[in-house]
Amino acid sequence: MTVYLVVHSEALSAIMMLIMMTELPSRPAPWIDRAVAWLFRHWLASLNLLAGIYAGLPWMSPWLKANGHPVAGEIIFRIYTPLCHQRPERSFCFCGYQVAFCHRCTAFYGGLFIVGILFSVVRRWIRPAPLTLGALLLVPMALDAGTHIINEILSLGWRDGGDDIGSLNFWLRMITGALAALAVMLVVYPRLERELPAQARGIGGMQ
Repeated sequence: MTVYLVVHSEALSAIMMLIMMTELPSRPAPWIDRAVAWLFRHWLASLNLLAGIYAGLPWMSPWLKANGHPVAGEIIFRIYTPLCHQRPERSFCFCGYQVAFCHRCTAFYGGLFIVGILFSVVRRWIRPAPLTLGALLLVPMALDAGTHIINEILSLGWRDGGDDIGSLNFWLRMITGALAALAVMLVVYPRLERELPAQARGIGGMQ
C-alpha cells in the first residue's frame, strides 16, 4: 500500500508539473518583442517605405534598361509579372520602355504612397471612416475591372474607346485606383493608428 501511494503521488506530481508547464505563457525572445514593438510604433513609416518601394520599382525597370542595365531592368519587370497583367497598351512608358505595372496599379500603389504621406500629417485629427464608405469607394474599381473582364470574355464592345493616355478608359483606371487608395487611408489607416501603438505598449510591458 505504501509503495502504491508513493507511486501514485509521484504520478500526480508529474501530471501537475506537465499542466504547469503547458499553462506557462510562451514568450518570444526579448529582441523579438522589441522588434515587433518598434514596428507597431512606426507602422506608418514602415508601410510608406514599402509602398514607396513597390510603387517606385516598376519605374526603375525602364530606367535601368535605358541606362545600360537591361538584365536588372528585366528582372524587376519579371518580378511584377505575376502581380499585374502588364499589357503594354494599358501601361505607361518611361525612357522608351514599358513600366512594369499597368495604369490602375500605378494609380493605386502610387496613391497608397501619397495618402500614406498625407496621413502622416493629419493622423492626429482623422477618425476611422465607416466600413460602408470604404466599400463604396471600392465599388467603382470593381465595376471598371469587372466590365473589362466581361467585355474581353464575351467581346461585347463595351470598352472599345481605346486605352491611350487621356482616353476615357485610362481615366477610369486612374480614378478608380486612386479611390481605392483613398479607401485605405480613410478606413484602414486610422484603425491601425488606434490599435498598433497601444499593442506596442503592451508587448513585454513596454511603455
